[in-house]
Amino acid sequence: MTPESADDTADPADNTAAASDAGNPRPVLLFGRGALTRLADGRKTATISSQTPDAAPGDAVTATLPGGTPRLPMQITQRVPVEELAALPQLAEQTGLELSAFTKLKSWPDYLDKITANESVTTPAHLLVLTAAGNLEGKLPPKGRPTPKRKRQPPPPPKPKPAPVALKPVKNGWLQIQTTGPVKMTPLTVIHPQDTAVLQQRITALLARHSPSPQTRRALAPVIGALLEKNRAGPAGLGKNDRQRLRKHIPTAVAWLTKHQLMTQGRWNPKLLVGLRIKHAATRGGAPTKR
Repeated sequence: MTPESADDTADPADNTAAASDAGNPRPVLLFGRGALTRLADGRKTATISSQTPDAAPGDAVTATLPGGTPRLPMQITQRVPVEELAALPQLAEQTGLELSAFTKLKSWPDYLDKITANESVTTPAHLLVLTAAGNLEGKLPPKGRPTPKRKRQPPPPPKPKPAPVALKPVKNGWLQIQTTGPVKMTPLTVIHPQDTAVLQQRITALLARHSPSPQTRRALAPVIGALLEKNRAGPAGLGKNDRQRLRKHIPTAVAWLTKHQLMTQGRWNPKLLVGLRIKHAATRGGAPTKR
């Protein structure tokens, strides 16, 4: 058996074993389909065998497949002893042979690795140079098709990120304002009582930055104070008495707060309330909005 007989399409390595037909005294060398094809057309002219100790130049042999057909009469033209497999490249060169006379592999190390892996060539062995002594008898079986490589599947598309939520539900129906997305608010919206101090600090810092005039401050102070006290988002959300009391100050205060983006649409700018809790209301009495 040869290493070519282990694979009928690749020519992994030589691993020639010899046998005899019951009615044919000539030794039989087994090859794979590809190696036998190359022997028939002259591309392959050499092999290595440890099973033909008595072979000699001029001896006739038969090259065939493991199944016994087809058959190719061959003649040994040279026989070179091989004491160690590592010496095969040098012996081949001395004999005038190139690697392509043995195999389709591209390097001697690959060829020797295949021979060693097949474990059917032992030393001492013989390098046999062969030539066709007749035509190929019988038909070669169909060439085996290699198993198609499985196509790599494209990676799954990334999972869509959840849409940003502008209001995050927290305890007892309160909603915490997030940093993304528009926030639906009205002047009636209620600010959580425990967040009033934080809101007051933010407003105070912005007033210090923009430095309103004393006259404007006199309008801002009572309006902002009432909104913080009543926890409302805008003057229109205050009760009737508060609105009546502040009627002279509200227009000036709202105009200044809107100009400096503390308010928008008559209620606190949601950006001013990020991280704070609110609750929607339908009346100035603070009844929650039906949702």
